[in-house]
Amino acid sequence: MKNKIIPFFLYAFCIAFLNFTFSDEFEEYGISQKDIQNRLWNVLQAPSVSVPYLGSSVKSACRSLAPEAQATAIKKAGAFVKTYFNSEDFQKRYADAISKKYPKLETTVSEQRKAEIRANRLKGVQGLQAKDMEPVVDIQIQSAETFVGMESMLSSIPAEQRADFKKQIEDGKRNAAFFKKIKPLLKTNMEEFKKQYAEYLAADEIRQSEQTLARNAKSNADEYEKLKDPKKVLTARLTDFLNQSKGVDFAAQTKEMNGRKKFVNAAYEGKSDVWKFCYRMGATPTNTARAFAQQWLTELK
Repeated sequence: MKNKIIPFFLYAFCIAFLNFTFSDEFEEYGISQKDIQNRLWNVLQAPSVSVPYLGSSVKSACRSLAPEAQATAIKKAGAFVKTYFNSEDFQKRYADAISKKYPKLETTVSEQRKAEIRANRLKGVQGLQAKDMEPVVDIQIQSAETFVGMESMLSSIPAEQRADFKKQIEDGKRNAAFFKKIKPLLKTNMEEFKKQYAEYLAADEIRQSEQTLARNAKSNADEYEKLKDPKKVLTARLTDFLNQSKGVDFAAQTKEMNGRKKFVNAAYEGKSDVWKFCYRMGATPTNTARAFAQQWLTELK
């Protein structure tokens, strides 16, 4: 959910368009406070910052409102959002959702899975022939010299990469030693060679699987730590909203091009959707939302 929560005020804008007063007037618009809470929750779970969809009825209602009425509605919308955000219901719902989305993951392969890997590897080597395996084994043995030579390069490797590079060398030398040890079995006991080779392949697969599990678990834990505190996430989203809605040129001119409105100043076409949405909203509701966001941000610090 890194950078995933949409600024609350974009949704507040939608509510402003409909001139909600957050009382019994909900019924006039065919909506309840519970509906508003669920909509807010869905907005919070959206994968990226975006502008809310506005149907034709919402747009029509918007056009009928004076900027001052929009500003009043935004203040009421912001107050409602803040109340819900601080409620026990929201805090519990958020905590439960984050814990479910980023659970603690296993970092080891189960014994049952290890047994399956070993059985599959043993089955897979049954058709091997000594004459086919001998060149493969020789290549592995000869690679030891390459890894020994790589040790002299360790001092020239950046410090942050040195540990991984050293591990690769150690793994390569260990593998070469293993193949050197089992090479005689190609001539004396091919069945034992297959058994040990299968175990070697299984151990390698298990090791790689557990490395992948460990990386995934760490990534999952990092995301959980980053998102577990909704206040920190909200602080980041409010800051993002303020940054994106800053410096809107409400006097910017537009022109028709191929049936679509475009800014006369071409540089404005590269502005974010939030910036353009604020432009369409106008100065009064945008500045009202920004003031509310700044005040809430101050309270969160």
